[in-house]
Amino acid sequence: MKARRSRRLTAVLALTVGLLALAGCGGGDDAGSSGVAEVGACIDASSQVVDCDDSSATQRLVTDQSEPDAIACVAIGDKPQTEVTVDGTPYCAEDL
Repeated sequence: MKARRSRRLTAVLALTVGLLALAGCGGGDDAGSSGVAEVGACIDASSQVVDCDDSSATQRLVTDQSEPDAIACVAIGDKPQTEVTVDGTPYCAEDL
């Protein structure tokens, strides 16, 4: 009984940590609506921040490359990333 409760608590804790990590990975659909370059914001072909619902939005910023723990952009897979510079800050971005 005690082992089952312990496993359940561990599973709940792992799920909570996972959800918190996902929440911190980027903004929602309105992340770019304020015009501020940040992870989760969308940009147009000129690397200007636009609303993600705007028809001119071409990419979403997925990582801030100026952060000390940033890793290289992922160039393989379903959504290959490219490095872009927005407002003087390098980001990895993926196509919408």
